[in-house]
Amino acid sequence: MATRWELICHHTYSGIPAVVVDLSPGRWSPGRAFGLAPGDFLADGMTPGAGAVRFYKPGARVHVPVGSDNQAAWRPLGGVKGEVTFRRDTHPPGAAPIDTLIDGGSFQFYVRVNTLVAWFSGYPAQYAEITSAFDPVGPQAYQVPTGPWLTVGFLHDGLRTMELSVNGQVVARKSGVFAPVNAAGAGGVSIGNAPSGDVVLHGEIDEVKIWRPNPHRFTEEFWSRPMDAETRDCWRRLLREIAAAFARHPDCAREFVTTVGTAVDRLHRQALAAGPETRERLAQSRRAYRELWRTGSLDSPEMEQVFADLVAGLAVAGVRPESDPALSALRDSSCLKTLLGELSVLDCDPQAVALLRSIVARLRAPAAAPPAGR
Repeated sequence: MATRWELICHHTYSGIPAVVVDLSPGRWSPGRAFGLAPGDFLADGMTPGAGAVRFYKPGARVHVPVGSDNQAAWRPLGGVKGEVTFRRDTHPPGAAPIDTLIDGGSFQFYVRVNTLVAWFSGYPAQYAEITSAFDPVGPQAYQVPTGPWLTVGFLHDGLRTMELSVNGQVVARKSGVFAPVNAAGAGGVSIGNAPSGDVVLHGEIDEVKIWRPNPHRFTEEFWSRPMDAETRDCWRRLLREIAAAFARHPDCAREFVTTVGTAVDRLHRQALAAGPETRERLAQSRRAYRELWRTGSLDSPEMEQVFADLVAGLAVAGVRPESDPALSALRDSSCLKTLLGELSVLDCDPQAVALLRSIVARLRAPAAAPPAGR
């Protein structure tokens, strides 16, 4: 099964001072120390030999630039998840009561007057915040202590859930329909201090991990379906043809990808905003579809019923993909005709053809009421 998140930053601070090696699989996020002396890099962290870096003075931070070498990892984001293992000290007199853990421009994670906070900016100018004080899980709000080592985390799934956690336990949660998280800021990602250098963590950080939603999830799930060698080769040829057509017609490719992606995201959000019954029906359909896909049951009556229930449920909620103006315009556009004219007919995968025909027929047919009890 495809993983939901992809690790794009992993710092441990156990290496050479001022040179922070990124241990994530893609090695996208090496860091550079600013305002930190060799003595601020400690041999021991949460455990002996783990390493840690001490932040306590203005300007002290670890900076991850976002440039041409790693831009693809940080832009776009859509959602973001992170964990920081740290130990918080008592603030000296006169210091701002804020401890910066991570500031990525479009997302921030910090402690504010003993409260754990995560803040996110989304397109075009939407903001969301979750705090352990106002969004607690359970009867008591969590307060961040000074002294002990903790692993604190945050999550914005890009759609409808934000969470805060401490040592693996969720301590705050907020649900709704949230704007996707913007790309990381042009100033990069700052750890242990704000980019300005004047909102510093008074304490030590042992480890930092940051994930983005796995951009390869769809591809991994597509190939998880059981296929014989002939069918697999057929799809590989078709995907090469699609890539070549996109390369020959980049403007049309951009129009197609942008229109479809934006429309699907918009329809998804409309469905989520329609209420809990629609959200649950959507979740059930998604689970059933993935299970049938993984077992190769594309043209089964069960798969057809999944789409029948989904389209009927969305129609009751007022969500009609077949009437989306952007998709309708794309369907009649010269760009789509140009791209399709350069592709082979998909005749080597009868199951996929049957599934596509069923979906198209279902979208064109008048919507029926969803079955009772579903």
